[in-house]
Amino acid sequence: MDHWGTKFCKEHQGQYPKCAFCGRLVPPSQQESSAKRNDEVRCPICRASAIESEDKAQAIFAAQQRWLAKQGLEYNNLQTNVELCDRAKLATLMQGRKGTDTLGVTLSTTHTLNGQAIRTDVNGVAVLRGLPITLFQGVATHELGHAWLIVQGIKGLPSWAEEGFCELLAYRFFTGTGTAEGRYHAEGIEKNPDAVYGEGFRQVRAIVDAMGFARFVEVLQRTKRLPSL
Repeated sequence: MDHWGTKFCKEHQGQYPKCAFCGRLVPPSQQESSAKRNDEVRCPICRASAIESEDKAQAIFAAQQRWLAKQGLEYNNLQTNVELCDRAKLATLMQGRKGTDTLGVTLSTTHTLNGQAIRTDVNGVAVLRGLPITLFQGVATHELGHAWLIVQGIKGLPSWAEEGFCELLAYRFFTGTGTAEGRYHAEGIEKNPDAVYGEGFRQVRAIVDAMGFARFVEVLQRTKRLPSL
């Protein structure tokens, strides 16, 4: 039985690919004809809520920004566009940054004067096309975490701290949905073995659990440094 309570024959684990976004086994009859690799296979359930249009993506993205504002993260009237793209373009936009399996990236431009950085502007966010809606919302929330740090002038955080903070935001959203999909993706963040994303999340979560989320955000915004225990 898989995470979702679906029964399957053990031999099929090696025969059928898993859905790239929920882990369900996808038999040939349920696969998309355009799927070329196992990591691109989507089950019918994830396809049913997939975000495929820019208009829908922008509306959801704006809703996630409003959700974060209610959590105490202000964006100073930042107008940010979201772009849907395939894995190849997403990898190009990453520009060599860590995360070959990333689902989103925040784009920014740093302006300099006499060799010194004077400001950084958020240019937009790119997200993998075709994500199921709950996962799309979580990815958008994560990327909006990066955008918030830029808007607030918070620079120089260690990678684990920045990614851990953004993963915490996505985690708070997932757990707040109260849905099976939200719990699945929240559990994925909890168990992520990655030294930057997973361990970073666990370290930031420990600080937030000790001091409270609102206080954590206030100190981070005021000091421009990660609060410590």
